[in-house]
Amino acid sequence: MANKKTVSILGAGAMGWGIAHILSTYQKAEVKVWDRDSQLINEAKKTRQNLKHSDPAITLPREVLLSDNLEEITNGSYLTLLAVPSFAVREMCQKISGFTFSALLMISKGMEKNTSLLPFQVAEEVLGKIDILHLTGAGYGKKVHKKIPATEALACRNENLLKEIKSLFETDWLAIKTSTDLLGTQLAGALKNVMVIGIGLAETGKENPALKNKLIEECVKEMILLGKIMGADEKTFWGPAGMGDLEISADSLSRNYRLGQSLIGKGIDKVQEELKEKGITIEGFHTAWAAYQLVKNKNVRLPIIEEIYGVIYEKKSPRASAEKLKKLTEQN
Repeated sequence: MANKKTVSILGAGAMGWGIAHILSTYQKAEVKVWDRDSQLINEAKKTRQNLKHSDPAITLPREVLLSDNLEEITNGSYLTLLAVPSFAVREMCQKISGFTFSALLMISKGMEKNTSLLPFQVAEEVLGKIDILHLTGAGYGKKVHKKIPATEALACRNENLLKEIKSLFETDWLAIKTSTDLLGTQLAGALKNVMVIGIGLAETGKENPALKNKLIEECVKEMILLGKIMGADEKTFWGPAGMGDLEISADSLSRNYRLGQSLIGKGIDKVQEELKEKGITIEGFHTAWAAYQLVKNKNVRLPIIEEIYGVIYEKKSPRASAEKLKKLTEQN
């Protein structure tokens, strides 16, 4: 693997581990994986598996370097992949700011709570001028070994780099659609997480395909409304980064969707308590605050975002909000 480029993956969650599996088993790159959890890394060195976050069938080859030493993994890489939640992006960028690497690939779908900045905007604040890419679409991390056909969206403002990374990630089952609309791609992913909570809430305990399809259309329209104001390309939101991700994420496999469903029976206080006890991160929960502040700042009405913010942060009635979301589909 000496002639292959080095890809450093920071974060051994389901997505980070799944991407490491693709790149290493297809011999696409020399792969290095970092995680702050020393116990996870030590166990994975022995088994080559990540039982904490992924299917046991996802086994990494022996050539993949696993370490809890951030400098060892990051320094000198061609591509550094930041596979951490959006709330950890600033911290991680600060930690790697002194290391040398050619480009940064992000997969976080969210916004920084206190600033409403998208992940690439946070990275640019901390790291300065650097090539940034974003990979998004369906969360395939836990199913990567099954090679289920999927389409991901890859965005970067550098078209030459975009072509290089597309070829690095594409396989016989994983297609990559490219775009130079980095802002729109990350905005779609962030809003999607909040909106899927709303879809789960509106279905009130049972899946309703007709309602779901109508709500997804409303979600895309809201994405476009905010996106246009911010300078994004409308077609980004109709593609895999927007509608495609909404369609796949709006089911019981999604943490955001399950959060919406659980709000009906348990209410926000009980749900918050359970999330804290289990140490579970749900991107839409954190992003709802930031997205709402952004919407207010841009002076635009996005009813779906507003309803989810109201339920989570103003403790409005989940059932009343569910009814309002259903009525949105009747009005249009």
